[in-house]
Order: sequence, then structure tokens, then C-alpha cells
Amino acid sequence: MSSISRRSVLRTIGIGTALAATGVSLSACSSSSGGSALGNEGKKLAPWPTYTPQPDAPKPDLAPTDKGVQPGFLSYPKELKQSVAEKPGDGSKVTVWTITWGAPPKAKEKHKLWQALNKELGVDLDLVVVPAMESNQKFATLVAGGELPDIIAVSANLPNPTELIAAKCQDLTEFVSGDAIKEYPNLAAIPTYAWKAAGRIGGRLYKLPIERSRIGHSLSANMERLKEAGIWVPEIGGIAVDDFTKGMQQISGRKKWAMGVAGLGAFGFNSIVPAFGAPNQWAVKNGQFTSSLETDEFTAGIEQLAKWQKAGVFRADPLSHDAALGIDFQTGITATVSRANADFFGNAVAIKDGFTLETARPFKPSNGAQPGHWFSPGADYQTVLKKAPKDRIKLLLRVLDYLAAPFGTKEYELINYGVEGTHFDKRAADGSPVANQLFLDGDNKDTLGVGFLACPQQVVFLPASVPDGADLVKRRHAFQSEIAEVGIADPSVGLLSKTWNAKLNELMLLKEDTIKAIVMGRKPLSAWDAMVKDWKAKGGDKAAEEYAKEHAAAQKA
Repeated sequence: MSSISRRSVLRTIGIGTALAATGVSLSACSSSSGGSALGNEGKKLAPWPTYTPQPDAPKPDLAPTDKGVQPGFLSYPKELKQSVAEKPGDGSKVTVWTITWGAPPKAKEKHKLWQALNKELGVDLDLVVVPAMESNQKFATLVAGGELPDIIAVSANLPNPTELIAAKCQDLTEFVSGDAIKEYPNLAAIPTYAWKAAGRIGGRLYKLPIERSRIGHSLSANMERLKEAGIWVPEIGGIAVDDFTKGMQQISGRKKWAMGVAGLGAFGFNSIVPAFGAPNQWAVKNGQFTSSLETDEFTAGIEQLAKWQKAGVFRADPLSHDAALGIDFQTGITATVSRANADFFGNAVAIKDGFTLETARPFKPSNGAQPGHWFSPGADYQTVLKKAPKDRIKLLLRVLDYLAAPFGTKEYELINYGVEGTHFDKRAADGSPVANQLFLDGDNKDTLGVGFLACPQQVVFLPASVPDGADLVKRRHAFQSEIAEVGIADPSVGLLSKTWNAKLNELMLLKEDTIKAIVMGRKPLSAWDAMVKDWKAKGGDKAAEEYAKEHAAAQKA
């Protein structure tokens, strides 16, 4: 499978790919600039859009929950309905700035899906698609140019976007707040947690969320290898960490290891530290914010990672294996790997019938805490619109409403799988499209970046081409249902902090570099306290103050 990239397998099953490698709240990054003038303190807060399930969407086989469990489908829906009654556009040009995690698209004249979308949308999409890793620099150039495009995808690391949004972008409150969202049925079906992750600016709604699962990072596992070592226990807290460690040592050896980790994500700390009961980024008590880094639970998690490094359970030379992390797991070199939710499905496609893919439940920690799990924000990108007359804004929202068509609709199939006879020539046993070479070579939505403009709630689904895919969907849905009960939310999600936005990268680097140094034995565990003191002085304390004010304002909504 070394020739198959994670993103190529994900796009064959219509799963979004913009996911953070670390446990940082992406919505906080992208919405966290702005001072008191743009904050929500003392403002009348616009109601969130009224959540209304899309009536034309198929009923899932496995139900979602408001805690973040995704809807599950055991097969591809047999009858695809049309979710948008009329063509959204008026034939006009719509300018777009968006990103891709793959290669930029071919020219419009050569890109069949681009042409098909323009036809169905009734507009001429004029796309500027920027590689995600270059988005920060490219965005600065865009802003300096003066004239903004109609639709802009706001990513996690853009430089201070809130000021720009408030000054140049459309206040969407009258169009999407409360029952007004019902004019756009697909946007109305986006769960409320995603809108909350996008947040408010000055009490108003400016941003449309790009929904992502609230289920966060976890340990994907090769069930057979864990069973052989006697440490496969599908129960939260069902095995003590010391017993788990002994089994991982048994797995490790002869150029195979129990756990795959890399520099990116700092030893997968965001899958392990929550098992010790650490708060998710921040804890709130009596209205005051305290960093998770200050807690004994976080320190206990770092200490455990250091023990595992000494015990030899991590991949040899762990900090140099960022690119090979997924392939090592898929090929059996490592028995577990800390990954985000969407990576689980990419692994399923790549592994096929190589072994039984499962998710390890959090162990019983040594500090006696209730094992936890860090929830993700629920949205990792947002979309904003340039200021325009009311009719123009409604047209743009209709375009985005089309792009947000839910799984199991005709629009979703076009966006995610392309045109039958062009992008897929056959269907699997359950009716799901089988991508052809044109699609796999880049004539797809990922190269267009439209998935970062609008999307529906993501689902748990694997096509019939994946062996035992339905059973795997059941297992993953069961894990989500269990882990959601011990999920810990990040209280800063959707809130504004000018300091956090300005200092995020510096503070994250300070934290993760120290984790890596302690785990690798270059620094003692006692160095953690000094790092926390430095972290607080360099912006952590100020961010905590700003978040506390915003949190208090949000409680009044």
C-alpha cells in the first residue's frame, strides 16, 4: 500500500481530510483574534441557526447523538433524492479562495468535475485553490491586494482573520440565525456544535462551519496483535496501564513495535494524556480559565510517555517518521497508531483484509482518574462571504447550500464521487461508486477545494469494496458511542482571544518541544514545570483572562 496516499484513499470514500495532527482547538485558532471591540462581552448574542434535519436525506442505520456520535450507514443508500429543488445560480461568476491538501486542479477546461458543478450550480466558479501549507502566506497576499473574492475559506492558521472578517465580510446573522437558516435546508442540517465551533464576532454570525466529527484522536489498533499479547480489552478503563505496558513490550521486537508515533503530534500525547483525566486544553472553575498544562493529570500523561520510550514500545527513531506513520501501521510494522477520526477510515480502505482494524479503549491510569477522551471542536474550517447586496448574498448561500448536501443525496454523489460514466464507470455491490483513474488522478473535489467551502455532517460509512466494511462501521460507531460518554470538551472552542491567536504557534511549539525532550530523555520530567511557567508568561495567562470574559458572555446567550 505504500503507493497509495492517505488522502487518495480518503477521497475515494468522500471523507474530508483537513485534520490537525495535534490536540489544538482549530476553531479557536481561526476565530481567536480580535480584542474587546470584536469580542462578545457586553454584546447581544445572535441565536445559533435552528438545527433542522434535511428531510430528503436517508435515515442512517446507526443513529447519531448530540454528544458527537456520527450517523452510521451499513450500505450505500439505494434511492438518492434531490435535496436542492432549483438551480442555485443566475449564470454569474462567483469568485472563490480556498485550499487543498493535494495538488491544485487542472484548468477548468480540462477538469470535468469543475465543469459539472458549474452546470448544476448555475454559476461560473472562478476558483483560486491554494496548497494548505502555503495558505498563511497566500492569504496575506490576498488581503494586501485589496479586492476580496466572493467566498473565502478561512483556515486554522491564517494571520489574524477576525479583524478582516469584521471589516470586509458579510454579517450573516439575518440570513442564518434562528429560523432564517431554514431557507437553506442543507445548511440547516449542520449540527449546532459546528456553528458553536465557528463562533460569533461581536455577538454576530459571520462564519459558516465546515463540520467535522467531535470524536477526537484515539489509538487505532491491530486487534489480532493486541489479542495475542492479552491486552485487547474493549472496555474503557478495562485494563490497568501497567498491564497494558507489559503487553506492548511483548509486541515490540524484531523490527516491529507496539506503537507508531512521530514528531508531528508529539508522541500522540492527545490520545494518551486524556486517559489520565487531563482537561481538554483548559479547565474552567468559578469562571476562571486554567491551562490543562498546569494539571497533575497532564504531567502524569507525559511521564507515561517517557516510560514507554524507555520500555522500547515506540517505533525506533520515533521523531523522524512523520511521513511513514500511516504506512507503518497499515503494513503491520506498528500495532497501534494515534490518529484523528478521518484517518480511521483511510486506514480501513488501505488495510483491506490485512488485519482487523479496531480502536483501543483508554486504559485505567495509574493516578486513579476516570479515563477521558478529548473531543474535537466540531468544525475545523469556516467560510465567509465578501460584503454584497442582499440578493447576491442569498445567491452565494444557495451555492453553499448545494455544496452542503447530505450523504445519500444526488448532489452529494456528484460532489464526492463525480459524474457516472466520467469519474466512475461501475458501482460496488451496494451501489456505491467505484472511482476510475480520472478521478484518482485528480479530477475530484479535493483538488477543487470545494469541501472547504461547505459540507454536510460527516458520516460513518465504508463502501462494499472494503472487506467487512459494514462490520467495521458497526465497531467504529460502537466505539464512538462509548467514548462520547467520557468525552471532555475544550471550553475555549468558538471563543475569542486576541492573545491566543497571536501566540498560538509559539506556545504550541514550546509545549510540544518540551514533551518530545522529556520523552526522549533529553530533559527530566521536572523541566515541565519550568516550561509551564514560561508558557504562562509568554501569553498563556493573558489568553486565559480573555477566554474567561468571553466565556462569561457566552453563558448569557
